[in-house]
Amino acid sequence: MSEITLRRVGSSLVTTVPTDIVKRLKLEEGQRMDIQVENGRLVLVPQSADMDAVKAAHDRVVQKYRAVFQKLADA
Repeated sequence: MSEITLRRVGSSLVTTVPTDIVKRLKLEEGQRMDIQVENGRLVLVPQSADMDAVKAAHDRVVQKYRAVFQKLADA
């Protein structure tokens, strides 16, 4: 386990990812991450190109059928 320190940048708290973890997970600068809280822990999940494609498709469907989804929700 690695220890990190949170620092303030503007109104956010930031940290760095240790080099050994970057190498092990093959992370890259600018890579997008999902962050969530699970059982009181922060969990970072690297986004993949496949997930980006799924999210983009989801957004297109929601936009196209927004009225239909609203009718279903109101039913």
